[in-house]
Amino acid sequence: MKEQQSELESIQASEGLNKMNGYKIKESQIYHNKRGKKMFKHNYWNCVIVGLLLVLLIMTGCSSAVAEAGPDEVIEPTQQIVLKVSGSGSAEAVLNAIQPAFEADTPGYDLEILQGTGTGGGVTGIVQDVLDVAAMARPPKDEEAAQNVEYVEFGQACQAVMTHPDVGVANLTTAQVAGIFSGEITNWSEVDGPELPILLYVRDEADSSTQALRSVIMGDTPFAETVVKVITSQDEMQVVIVGTPGSIGIGTWPTVLANRADVQAVTIDGIASSDANCPMIGPLGIGYLAERQAEVQPLLNWLLSEAGQAALHEFAVITASQ
Repeated sequence: MKEQQSELESIQASEGLNKMNGYKIKESQIYHNKRGKKMFKHNYWNCVIVGLLLVLLIMTGCSSAVAEAGPDEVIEPTQQIVLKVSGSGSAEAVLNAIQPAFEADTPGYDLEILQGTGTGGGVTGIVQDVLDVAAMARPPKDEEAAQNVEYVEFGQACQAVMTHPDVGVANLTTAQVAGIFSGEITNWSEVDGPELPILLYVRDEADSSTQALRSVIMGDTPFAETVVKVITSQDEMQVVIVGTPGSIGIGTWPTVLANRADVQAVTIDGIASSDANCPMIGPLGIGYLAERQAEVQPLLNWLLSEAGQAALHEFAVITASQ
């Protein structure tokens, strides 16, 4: 009996040990599972933090590259850069016309052409940081250059004497142009045209078209007292000439072509408005602040490139290669 009891106690003790071992195994599994989950969460957040640090380092590197770009360097854009342009109606219309070609050749850059406010208005815009580029029909004045305004001429434009298409006069001499604008000639029949009164439109004295006309033909002779109206923009001049039979005015010929205006440019002493030897000629260029040159450099490079000059030539801009 003692032997049987001892054997029974031994079996019970063995079963108890097994149960205890089972409990320990389960507790160990639970512990390792919990520890594994904690390690997984810890590693996950470590990965997230490392990833964020890498992104911040990359962004900092990109900003430093843009900030440290020298004045003669080109900023390689990581996103689309839009250059806001306004100013002279002459230069602005040409820039608007060649905009698609520039953007096609220069990925990452767009031009936003705003309504012109004259060369002076364009310069004011870049100085006040409202514009990136000033469209200009003259070099900057001394007081403008003193404000770090840089200027690059990309071509020249002929100032055309233009008439309503039904006038039918193809050529005028220098003396006849002076006679019409001074009021000595008042009817188209006096210059081999139809019996039709001449309706004269002029630009203000500060305008580049008027300055070219005075420099080459008119001198200080006053405009005719019969001037119908003093026009304030290239676009307005074209609209008035197209809509007024018998009219005559003056404007930049590349602007006329860029706007596809239906006016007739008369030759002067046999020289056409698209000829590099045109008697009345003026500059076309862009202005920008010296500290912004890196942003504007792609536009400068393209305007002076073979592709840019060819695009300008399509609108009768007289380029350096001519």
